Amino acid sequence: MPRSSTYDIVLDAGLFTPAGLQTCAVGRLGFQAGTRWLRDHVCSHRTLVSEHRMGFVLWSWQLRHEKPLRFADADDAVVDVRARVRGPRSSQLEVETTISGPAGVAVRTRAASVPLRLSGDRALSGTPTRPPDWFVAAFHADEVDRSPHRSHVPSLRAAFERGGERLTPDVDDPPTFRVHRHHCEVADQWYWAESLGFAGGAREECVRRHGGAAPELRRALADGIRRVDATWLRAGQLWDLVRVRTVAYRHGEDVAFVHELGLADDDDGGPHAIVVERT
Repeated sequence: MPRSSTYDIVLDAGLFTPAGLQTCAVGRLGFQAGTRWLRDHVCSHRTLVSEHRMGFVLWSWQLRHEKPLRFADADDAVVDVRARVRGPRSSQLEVETTISGPAGVAVRTRAASVPLRLSGDRALSGTPTRPPDWFVAAFHADEVDRSPHRSHVPSLRAAFERGGERLTPDVDDPPTFRVHRHHCEVADQWYWAESLGFAGGAREECVRRHGGAAPELRRALADGIRRVDATWLRAGQLWDLVRVRTVAYRHGEDVAFVHELGLADDDDGGPHAIVVERT
């Protein structure tokens, strides 16, 4: 049976919006959970980085809200996390986390990361690599899956463009966000969970601008976002000015927001991240 790490967390008001757990907070809790599983069962993240010169970069993340969990519902919650290596060469680390309240599982997340060989500099510069044999050997047989993890973002985006109804026009002045140190991790690169916050801020600006013409957009503020799929293509750096271009679609009974995060002064460089939010 795959190994898990299970522990309680105390819930505070800063983790929530009126609709439930903040997406950015769930990202932070999930990252902490994956770090804890590695420490408990394989090797601590600090040891991997400082002694083995190996890091992981997140490239795919999914969130699903299952049952309501609001600030008034409970004093604490239970986190359960499992991990496995995936792909023909065990070149992906996948971490699945649940956060449970009194009604059962409230949130599920799945994160996929790829390993880097670190150069040893303070910026934690690295190049893609396959994990060493000792790392893969630390996973039990039922924690190894030879099929690769695949991001849902490309297929979701194609489905919205093909079968959805666009609700928002292009704008000349999309919102921008400066990457400050409180948005970063130890290497002065953006902490991926904070980029979820940039996308959420862009969604709120989108609703403020276009909610009058498309009232269903307001549901994304009143009821919250139920599902998130994200992929990271490049990291943002300290002081970068990030521009978020957002398109909203009506797709079946859902409203979907597709956010492209890129540098404000680099229109040709391609997105750094794509975040898809659905009601």
